[in-house]
Amino acid sequence: MKNIFKNKIKGKSGFTLAEVLIAMLILLMVSAIVAAGIPSAKNAYEKMVLSSNAEVLLSTTVSALRNELGPATDISVASGNKEITYYNGTRGSLSKIELGDVTAGAADKKTIMIQRYVTEGGQSSDPVRLISKTASTADLYATYSGVTYNDGIVTFKDLEIKRESGGTLSKLDFISIRVISG
Repeated sequence: MKNIFKNKIKGKSGFTLAEVLIAMLILLMVSAIVAAGIPSAKNAYEKMVLSSNAEVLLSTTVSALRNELGPATDISVASGNKEITYYNGTRGSLSKIELGDVTAGAADKKTIMIQRYVTEGGQSSDPVRLISKTASTADLYATYSGVTYNDGIVTFKDLEIKRESGGTLSKLDFISIRVISG
């Protein structure tokens, strides 16, 4: 009986060296294909997230402009249609929306800034971003090419979300805001 089992075990053949090498080669090729696709998938994901963040920032910017200018009175546009001055009755202060530097020395990179004036002493606050740097995520900022005021409607032209490293991610040709109290 012992000999029968020995003969059966010896009679079974395993994989040959050639079969093992071919299986390893196939596994290596599949691994290489998968590894090559990972950076592409990561880049596509990052672009999708960046685009989504730009759309959210554009929507937030429009809402912030509406909230800021909705109760405004005494509106005037100056500086070649780049800034708008108004009185905000809710806060009881004179304010100005203008384009300001994103970073020191980056004159070509402008973002929407708000400067509030204390009406009693005539002192002004330092300009602050309409949308804070932390709320805007990454290196995104909001800008526009011009602003007009006519018949109770403030219109911002070319409202864009840009990257500090360059490029426009999201854009509205214009946004009109009806001033409630104006």
